[in-house]
Amino acid sequence: CDLALTTFVDSETGRLREVFDERWQPASGDGGRLVEPGHQFEWAWLLASYGEARGDRAVSAAARRLYVGGREGISERHAVAVNALNDDGSVRTTRARLWPQAEWLKCALIMAQETTGGERAAYLDDASAALRALWLYLTPDGLWRDMRLEDGSFIEEPAPASSLYHIVSGFSQLAKSSSLIGEDWAVPDVLR
Repeated sequence: CDLALTTFVDSETGRLREVFDERWQPASGDGGRLVEPGHQFEWAWLLASYGEARGDRAVSAAARRLYVGGREGISERHAVAVNALNDDGSVRTTRARLWPQAEWLKCALIMAQETTGGERAAYLDDASAALRALWLYLTPDGLWRDMRLEDGSFIEEPAPASSLYHIVSGFSQLAKSSSLIGEDWAVPDVLR
């Protein structure tokens, strides 16, 4: 957590950088500007989990800030989390892999657990949107697709097995949060 908060996450923007040099400074050039919304959500979930377990409000606040950075990567037009942004929040690519959708779901749910009222409602709305986004990638035969293009189609290629980890962790958080949140969250249409 300390390394993430002091090094990986930019103190000014709250965005998690992806590529560093040997001194733990953002790499020069385009690599050092890379921000992945999926990792924003994943690290926000990790920090929120840690903050909750330790009762550490500062870490929880950092998690919320990372979540906001992850939301910058939600394409309103396509209703999915895109793969990559630049460090200024501009979109680098509109392609969208499966795993950021699962991380968005996980993160929105844990954030909802830790809040009340209108803030909780906003996180639950995001969780519903993330679940709908994730569902786009799942196939009726129990498999999944990995890369969604801007036009809504998918690249026909083998999907990585690592996606199963993200799918399972997203749905595990869904099961945990549903029991904790209770009636505050109506079952999204996609699960009916």
